[in-house]
Amino acid sequence: MGSAVRTIRIGAASVGVALTLGALATPAMAQPQLSTAAVQTQTTAAPAPTGLAYTYDAASQTVTVTWDPKDPTDTITRNYRPGSCGPTPQEPCFISSQIILGNSFSFKKAPNTAPMYVKIYAESATHQLTGSSVLTVTV
Repeated sequence: MGSAVRTIRIGAASVGVALTLGALATPAMAQPQLSTAAVQTQTTAAPAPTGLAYTYDAASQTVTVTWDPKDPTDTITRNYRPGSCGPTPQEPCFISSQIILGNSFSFKKAPNTAPMYVKIYAESATHQLTGSSVLTVTV
């Protein structure tokens, strides 16, 4: 019972402090409010990249992955990030910290090695990621 009394006193002391600071507290109406457009931008995911394809340069052992350019009306996508999935296409993907501003990226791959499974992720300003379908790279 002694601890219940202490809890009530602490609660009362907190309320007393809040009432004392009442004139200094920021009124709720003074808080900045987001416009509907800002809320939509923050909650809308970027469209998934489409049209993934790759080329292989045997001389340099370089794979270049490309995808469709960003639609000019897309105001959500800020950049892209490559992802590597595996060892099967159904496994989770590691998303690289590499930021891609265009619609291609390259990496080295020796011939006659295991397939690589690649996804491209579109990233919004709020860092929401939307992944493409998996591209299987075999050389």
